[in-house]
Amino acid sequence: MEIRDLRRSDGDELRALWRACGIRDRPGDDDESIAAMASRNPGLCIVGREGDRIVASALAGFDGRRGWLYHVATHPAARRRGIATRLVRTIEDRLRAIGCRKLNLIVWEGEEEAMAFWSRIGYRREKTVEYAKELAD
Repeated sequence: MEIRDLRRSDGDELRALWRACGIRDRPGDDDESIAAMASRNPGLCIVGREGDRIVASALAGFDGRRGWLYHVATHPAARRRGIATRLVRTIEDRLRAIGCRKLNLIVWEGEEEAMAFWSRIGYRREKTVEYAKELAD
């Protein structure tokens, strides 16, 4: 598997991967928003490719204080081969190199398989509650 930076042309294939993984379309998943995130966070939005298709993704952002991971996903047909772990470790290394000391992510309630994955690779559940507000019209 090849790990490479996200490209502007990856949008449709990326969203198809996310749908196959059960990730619902969310605000910010459009081409313009994804490109803006990748531009603000060079080297932190990556995909895993096998042959001519994207089989995994990991998007990260760093605000100078904390890192955040988004849409870590592996196509169901490519799971249990360490692909997501490789992408996460790549992101961790890149964040560490630019001074990030803590990495956060959100797992939706009820996603037991995802929670088990994160625990297996060394993440712990925090005692926080997320608040959100949509700013779009």
